[in-house]
Amino acid sequence: VPEAWQNDTAMGADKRAMYEYLSCKLEPWDGPALIAFCDGNYAGAVLDRNGLRPSRYYVTEDQQVIFSSEVGVLPELDQTRVIEKGRLEPGKIFLIDLQNNRIIRDEEFKTKVATARPYRQWLDENLISLNDLSIEKQFEKQVF
Repeated sequence: VPEAWQNDTAMGADKRAMYEYLSCKLEPWDGPALIAFCDGNYAGAVLDRNGLRPSRYYVTEDQQVIFSSEVGVLPELDQTRVIEKGRLEPGKIFLIDLQNNRIIRDEEFKTKVATARPYRQWLDENLISLNDLSIEKQFEKQVF
């Protein structure tokens, strides 16, 4: 579920290349959707790029994470135990590393993914723009 990246002038080159590369393989998801996931090692959620689905979280002092579509789902929760409150923003990921008991922030996760592969190189070597194609040359090669 990519974030809205096409017109984000502040986005870094590696992240932009990753999204451009991945745009050749999947369509953007405009939602509204909040997708939650867990594989035993990681738990998290990703919000569509329009952010129309509410998603809020609390982190308590004893490292519990409460994630819900609304604030106040646990009215008996002692607010003095809450050390962090937040909301998942459009196109962002909320990720918990269950093995290391830590929250991996959106920027950290996406930087790691964006720099793990040579997306810009793959685009430069393989992407063909329709504007670069010559229809006349294609027809010259055809034998009817």
